[in-house]
Amino acid sequence: MLELSRTEPLAVGHLRHVFQHPENPAYLIKVMRADAVDARITKGRWYKKLPRTREYIGYVRELKEYIVSQARPHSRNAPIARMVGLVDTDLGLGLVAEKVCGPDGRLARTLAAMYAEHHGFDETLERELALFYRGLLDANVIVGDMHAWNIVYGSDSRGGPRLILIDGFGEKNIVPMASMSARFNARNTARLYRRMRAQAIALIPLDNASR
Repeated sequence: MLELSRTEPLAVGHLRHVFQHPENPAYLIKVMRADAVDARITKGRWYKKLPRTREYIGYVRELKEYIVSQARPHSRNAPIARMVGLVDTDLGLGLVAEKVCGPDGRLARTLAAMYAEHHGFDETLERELALFYRGLLDANVIVGDMHAWNIVYGSDSRGGPRLILIDGFGEKNIVPMASMSARFNARNTARLYRRMRAQAIALIPLDNASR
């Protein structure tokens, strides 16, 4: 069992803490935040308690989608984080993923940070976003959640730099329409992509970009 409880997380997400893997500098370990589990699963709506995997349902979705991408030669370089596996930690079950790094070797910057620095979606960002979006469609990646904070710009063992979706992928619908229909999935990806752009514009005002 890996000990993480005495280590400061590298990042804190809406549902998870992200830690450096203590035994491999190229990997990260994501563990569920206890407060998020309590709010969403223990005290949440009844249907949140239905999956046998409980709070780890997101792990299952992301692992499954990564496996699907690797099973097809044309989608092996899909712009999603490389999943490595699962590990026991003193904070619960951890999801191991490859780290996406910036040129300085540290965690890659988010699209939100790039948007602020570039004062909006300039030509550079538009070009990178077009490649990212095309990559999702070409690989038929199922996206469950997309926002400017779970897309990063950097490199991993597959190359880069490029925009990569680090979580939020995999089928979330009870009726798996995205899995059954590539056309439906493409429409859903387009909807999430438009929403992500609108959220970035609304939540990251350009007059705060230099702060």
